[in-house]
Amino acid sequence: MTPRDRFLRLDADRRRQVHLVLCAQALPTWTGYVRGKPAALRYRDSVVGMRHRVDVDLPADALRAVRTGADRADVSGRYLEPIAALHDDDLCLPDHVEFAYYAIYNCFRRYVCGDDIAEWLIVDQALAAHDPSEATPRLTRAVDDVDPGTSGTATSY
Repeated sequence: MTPRDRFLRLDADRRRQVHLVLCAQALPTWTGYVRGKPAALRYRDSVVGMRHRVDVDLPADALRAVRTGADRADVSGRYLEPIAALHDDDLCLPDHVEFAYYAIYNCFRRYVCGDDIAEWLIVDQALAAHDPSEATPRLTRAVDDVDPGTSGTATSY
């Protein structure tokens, strides 16, 4: 059975745990990119011409919200502008960084906002934040960690 099949056969709580594992692994892709890049973290809104600065803490805050199940830091409101900027190409990120950003955003939307986000999309985006050769081993380890029937241990994230 493929790691994808194993993921899809997990119950909802364990799929959520895999999402948390993979998004936590994607977060350093984001933080590594934004560290020391102040110029790259500013952009101009093409609709009204306003200048914006990227909220570098937003993905970490979103992941915390997923873990607690509550949006105490107005993550939802804080995502509005940068997501629009990414869609409008006002904010451009390297592909692997953008995948990390979207994986965490979509995980937040699914588990905190209750949006109907495809579970495999989150997995796919989180894995795309890394070298493609790491995708299968990362997914396999994440599923093993949360599926006691396979690995004999369960880890809470």
